[in-house]
Amino acid sequence: MFKLIDVKKIDPSPFQIRKHRDEGKLKELAASIQRSGLIEPIVVRRNGKNGNYQNIAGGRRLEAILKYTDIKAIPAQIIDVDDLQARQISAAENLQREDLSVIETIEGMVELVDAQLIKDKQYASMGENPADRVKTLLGKLHSILCRRRRGSKVSEEAELLYNTFVIQVEENFRNLPKSLEWQSFYVHDIPLALDICEEVREEAIRRGLNRSQIRALQKLTEASSEEYQRVTGNGHMASNSVGRAENKDISQIDLNDLSGREINGIAEKAAKKEGLTELNRPRVSPSFKQEPAILMMSRMDIPVEGIAARLKINRKTAKKYSENSRLIRSTKKLLNKGLACHEVAEKQGCPEPLVWSIALEGKSDLDRFKALNWGLRTWDLWSWNDCDKRFGDEWPGRIPAQMIAHILYYFSEQGDLVLDPMAGGGVVKRALKILSWQESRRLINEKTCQD
Repeated sequence: MFKLIDVKKIDPSPFQIRKHRDEGKLKELAASIQRSGLIEPIVVRRNGKNGNYQNIAGGRRLEAILKYTDIKAIPAQIIDVDDLQARQISAAENLQREDLSVIETIEGMVELVDAQLIKDKQYASMGENPADRVKTLLGKLHSILCRRRRGSKVSEEAELLYNTFVIQVEENFRNLPKSLEWQSFYVHDIPLALDICEEVREEAIRRGLNRSQIRALQKLTEASSEEYQRVTGNGHMASNSVGRAENKDISQIDLNDLSGREINGIAEKAAKKEGLTELNRPRVSPSFKQEPAILMMSRMDIPVEGIAARLKINRKTAKKYSENSRLIRSTKKLLNKGLACHEVAEKQGCPEPLVWSIALEGKSDLDRFKALNWGLRTWDLWSWNDCDKRFGDEWPGRIPAQMIAHILYYFSEQGDLVLDPMAGGGVVKRALKILSWQESRRLINEKTCQD
């Protein structure tokens, strides 16, 4: 069904994978549409929430019209599809575009494969987002396939999983707009999308870098933040850069003009320079080490990608230290010697709340209240002057953690859905994480409910 629709009544697609628009090309597209009209109508579906329509395919054309033309209404094809079908159509349509960046192409393939498998409950349980689910499934299939090829024994459970999914996966990858072997995608492409930091990802999308350049740029950001800024910020590089960067006016060299090999060379020199600097640097332990920070964030249920973004580290590093058994063992060893939590925190360079969370593991609720010196009583005084500094952020509206803990103890049962009516300082979530019911209750803050 085709219809002329007011452009202001068309909402953007929630399934759009394209993250960067070239404004110059967008203006050219707008000028072409203004001159010749919209030759290929966009695809929409009815949006029951507000009576508007939701864009499914043709997002770039719609954006060009809204930004750079005075066109009031455009022809659109209206289709009746659910969220899953809309997601599949949007991902497939985007993957057919020639100007999609490497990262966006990989993410688009992930979206499409995930949309085709998500109805399977076993697959849906493999991760919280499409990339994690696809990586987990392909990783399992790849491992089983490698064991088979080596002639190693494969468990019945692994055989069942392989037989359940491998045909679907092969068919899905064969039917992608650009056909691809799933093993190659798992080995070469998934790491490129998941294991680079956010700033490299954004730079790669904005500049349309190739695979070799992206890998080298990730290596560069790990070697030297200063050199990374020189290469990506304004095209200027240090005078000791390699290859043609040494033989040309460095101010004239743009990142897009450098090959992956040349960026790798810059990264290697930067790493050597950083190594020499490190040898001469005084061995002073920082007050808040990176490893404890990762472990603490992980214990607060911050996802790996969130930890990586906040600390400006890559995903592999965040994942490696998110379950830091060495740090946990050494902390427990100090606690067993009779040291107080604040003393252990000082020795380990850890935040005290992290030490407390380790110290209280395995204890009963009553023992935890006793260790925290809270006592067990109904909390009937709403006083904001008695805030335990081991819980929540320093801010005027912080809630006393002991009040939250008592309310939960007396007025909730295992498996209850607990709402945080005062979302913001992290007290409720941290109280849940440190008490023994942390695995049996779920926390949803007010903002999530409103969204």
